[in-house]
Amino acid sequence: MKLAASLALVIASAGCSEQVHVKVDCISTTEGATCTLIQDRGKTEVEVCWDFAVTCGNGSVVSADRACQKVGDGATVEHLITNDKLHGKEQCGGTGPKGALKNITLNGEKSE
Repeated sequence: MKLAASLALVIASAGCSEQVHVKVDCISTTEGATCTLIQDRGKTEVEVCWDFAVTCGNGSVVSADRACQKVGDGATVEHLITNDKLHGKEQCGGTGPKGALKNITLNGEKSE
């Protein structure tokens, strides 16, 4: 299963402003969920945080504690949410799981 979200924020400091945009993609793996963050606009380092949840085909929910990762200089970085950090995975069953990345923030501010 693959989840994707995108967020942008204008960063202002010392009279300058820069629009920063980060794309977050998470995919289920045997180790847990691997999230790739791509800063495709701007260079300022930011901390991206998000909530990860999957509703399984049988209605149970797999979730993780809030995840955060810093990214800057137009880089691509990965953040692994390991299986031991995924709550409710044992009850997940059925087909057609649906996932979501929610409450996404850049430096503590909601995305645009």
